[in-house]
Amino acid sequence: MTQSLDGPLITAVAAWIVFLISLTGSRFASRSEKLPDHPNHRSSHQRVTSKAGGIAIIGAWLAGMFVIGAFSGIPDTAREATLLGGVALLALGLGYADDRLHLSPFWKLIGQFAIAGLFVAAFAPLRSAPIPFFGDVDLGGIGILVTVLWIVAFMNAFNFMDGANGLAAGSAVVGLCGFCVIASFAGTPFAAIACFLLAVAAMGFMPSNLNRGRLFMGDNGSQAVSFLIAAVAVLAANASSGRISALIIPVIFLPLLFDVFWTLSNRTLRRQNIFSAHREHLYQLMIRAGASHIRVAVIYMTLTALSVATAIIMLTLSPAFQWIAPAILSFFFAMGASQIHAKARRDGLFADGEGRRSQSDASEAAKHAVD
Repeated sequence: MTQSLDGPLITAVAAWIVFLISLTGSRFASRSEKLPDHPNHRSSHQRVTSKAGGIAIIGAWLAGMFVIGAFSGIPDTAREATLLGGVALLALGLGYADDRLHLSPFWKLIGQFAIAGLFVAAFAPLRSAPIPFFGDVDLGGIGILVTVLWIVAFMNAFNFMDGANGLAAGSAVVGLCGFCVIASFAGTPFAAIACFLLAVAAMGFMPSNLNRGRLFMGDNGSQAVSFLIAAVAVLAANASSGRISALIIPVIFLPLLFDVFWTLSNRTLRRQNIFSAHREHLYQLMIRAGASHIRVAVIYMTLTALSVATAIIMLTLSPAFQWIAPAILSFFFAMGASQIHAKARRDGLFADGEGRRSQSDASEAAKHAVD
């Protein structure tokens, strides 16, 4: 990995280019009819809305990375930016195909595994990871499997959470900015700049998404953005010589990961089909209970900021005890999740034990739609 980049000026210029392209592209996409998302019984919107936001985000990020690669003066940076950008384009293409053709879960999963495998081939698998009570353990050959499963799992989790205006993009902005600071101090400038430019690209998208949901990220955006987050986590962990834990990104984005884990676990215990479409994520239950999209997005962004602070503290611990940080966060998240579920049960927002919605939920669904 490259260990230095030439000057902050290049980065500043790249950031401005990224922001302007993302902002302009998002506004243009919000007025277009590209990748239309038609409302249905699970949607959170009432009118046809474009899902081309991801194209603006990734297009802007690629432009910024081109500037970094072309003008940094360091050959390795150009090569790494090209390889990472190429695989990100494949992730964007997979999401675009899903937006257009509505791919089956099987083929979508095959595509995600292929993308993760290409990343490992282009770069390298995760070399080590902190194991409770054992410390930082060399993964050896199993690192390939761990890396592929991590990327695929994060791509799916992030996609599940992209169902409320500003939630996924806002959490990405907060989390990536926090990780950028950590990566900078850890001596991994390529990872820091890649994350910073992705955060700036998401910022340019936010005005069109958070306020009234005039534009959606779409699967094209959620697949590419989540791939980049998961991939850069591996790159930074490998390049930092142990200064950045492999747990850093999972802890930073624990609010999103916890929501997915809690929801799937709860549905499993209630004998619900975890592969079927539903509206029982914690953020969905909050919206169905009356919270606005902006309020829910701000809650998740705040929790992500808390997780960034926790991740920084975690790095002061021995690798053998870094698991304490996500354990403590999960405990507090579980307390809040329990309260949300208690209210949801009182309001009849859950499906019954046989997979049928309660009468009150059916009535509520006729009036409102939540993705």
